[in-house]
Amino acid sequence: MENPKLPPILVNKAGSVYYVYTYKNVWDRELKRSKRGESKKIGKILGGQKDGVICFDESFLQERPEFRSFQVERKGKEYVFTPLNESGTTLTQLQEVKQLHAGATWALDQLVAQSPVGEALKWAFPQRRDYLKILSICYFIILNQDNNISKYETFAEVTRLPWGAPLAPSSISRVFRKIRNQQIETYFSVFRDELLEQQEKYGDKNEITLALDSTSGSNYVINNLLNLERHRYEDEDNLPLINLLALTEYESGIAFFYRAYDGKVPAAKTVSQVISENAGLSLKNVVFVSDKGYSDAKNINDCLRNKLGFLFNVQCAMPDSFAQELIDGEKENLRDLNRMDWLTKVFQITKEINWTFESDLVEGQVTSKKTKESTILYWHIYFNRQFVENARQGLIERIDRVREKIYNGEELDENELTLL
Repeated sequence: MENPKLPPILVNKAGSVYYVYTYKNVWDRELKRSKRGESKKIGKILGGQKDGVICFDESFLQERPEFRSFQVERKGKEYVFTPLNESGTTLTQLQEVKQLHAGATWALDQLVAQSPVGEALKWAFPQRRDYLKILSICYFIILNQDNNISKYETFAEVTRLPWGAPLAPSSISRVFRKIRNQQIETYFSVFRDELLEQQEKYGDKNEITLALDSTSGSNYVINNLLNLERHRYEDEDNLPLINLLALTEYESGIAFFYRAYDGKVPAAKTVSQVISENAGLSLKNVVFVSDKGYSDAKNINDCLRNKLGFLFNVQCAMPDSFAQELIDGEKENLRDLNRMDWLTKVFQITKEINWTFESDLVEGQVTSKKTKESTILYWHIYFNRQFVENARQGLIERIDRVREKIYNGEELDENELTLL
């Protein structure tokens, strides 16, 4: 590889740091000779000495990207060029490595190579090979149960990673600060483009299945932020909640869209928000799959209006739920052996339901005109008799414990009083 040509360079000391400058000669008409013109800082020398490796400024590297592939070291009046490999390390540094753990990271490399993850990171974080640093940090988080980022340096010393050079906690913090909304949007746009390519390739013959889900977690670190609503967790710790909503492509398991919300996301609005925020996708032949949190009638209507397929797990306990009524009407059939699937040992019933909705609403936007439309929905009901027997046996055992405590004059706890 041919070394790039350095511009004219000056080295000046300011405090304890030696800075590197470039300049241009200009013609002096009075003296009738060239002289040094205005200088411009392009970097600094690492190590606090006049000789050493030059760390070029990002502005200079953007103008002269060929220098990203070399380590430039000042030795007296000479400058030594050492080629860098893809991970940002020199051949000498690689020769100094005695032994590295590589099995797990090799497996992760194969997963990344078979997915758009690597390409998406490269598009989103091209400067200073930040995409390799982010990938290495992800490997660390995946492979360590205790993913305290302060332990990354120790991990990197004995593990082969995409970014081979060391990363101090301060360097990792700088990488994290570069992850902004624009980079996130660029990252996910690669996945959306791939989904669109799949649709163009297979046309109407291929349906894309997207898993819709959200999770919430308390965050004691940002306990004092005012924009976080307070909700009670299951253990009633009364900490702020952050709710993360994600769409994941079923085949690859890769999330291609997410949004973080403050506090609890109302499930009835979720599908509308996802559709409206992804309006630019123009996805066709999409099937939404979700758990019990999204089976509200409003979400079903949103999918029908936007001609999206869906497979929702209907929650009986949800207000205005229609599921319990359907189950109650099929209780006798759910015990009929002719309804048994003998492979899974589960009773199954499928019912056709005539569903009416307002068809003129688009992406959840209300209009004055209300046009009714009806369609056929299919409801699949499953009944596992073994689950019922296990629940009944558990109830009998709990009642027996309460009976014994009463007989022995022992005090009952709150749950046992409720059961009594």
